[in-house]
Amino acid sequence: MASGSRDSPADAIPMIEGAGAWGTVHPTYAAYARSFGLHVDACAPRQPQQKGKTEAKVHLCRGLFESLGRRFDGIEELQGRTDERIDGWSERAICPATGKSVRESWQEEIPYLRPLPMLPEPFDVTVIRPVQRDCLVNFEQHQYTVPFEHVGLHDEVRGCAGKVQIVADHKVVREYPRHSEQRLLIDPACYEGTSTDRVHAPPPLGRMGRRLQEIYSMPVQTRPLDLYAALAEVAR
Repeated sequence: MASGSRDSPADAIPMIEGAGAWGTVHPTYAAYARSFGLHVDACAPRQPQQKGKTEAKVHLCRGLFESLGRRFDGIEELQGRTDERIDGWSERAICPATGKSVRESWQEEIPYLRPLPMLPEPFDVTVIRPVQRDCLVNFEQHQYTVPFEHVGLHDEVRGCAGKVQIVADHKVVREYPRHSEQRLLIDPACYEGTSTDRVHAPPPLGRMGRRLQEIYSMPVQTRPLDLYAALAEVAR
């Protein structure tokens, strides 16, 4: 199956082509997994038993909750009823690996588990874009600034429901509104900081630059005329 154009919405499938260890995972699906630090281990073709544990857990949850009924006074009641069912099952069920109850085995395992990261924002497009010398990345006919330390690198850009996220090292480094009327979105903080071993910091703004930034940050209808006069004076 084709993955579509480079900025088109991702196909709702985990694989682009192939299956198992020789398959190619869809980049959007893989990016979402990387946000959790997970590795996608696709099932081999015609081997349904490889995901039997997952299917068994779905069947278990259905069995626990189907008899609850379909009317509740609110989310709190629904949550309480489901928690009660799960707690009861975990006390009765035996973990085959430890011989203890599922609850007791889980309590012993907690100290060895890594904290779950914040759930990533759902996105329908993910692409890799080079960070240009002016600290800009291109995405959907818009340009967005990223911290100057990323110049020369390739950052991941995600198109979410109402925002654009720029991701590096599995962390969101900048967020901007998506499909805005502005085609160039600048965060001045991206040009601030100290030089690194790889990239020199941009020079600070001079008097002209500071005045221009002051004007740019003000709505056009509220800009006083004497501000433009002051700018002209600086330019002399």
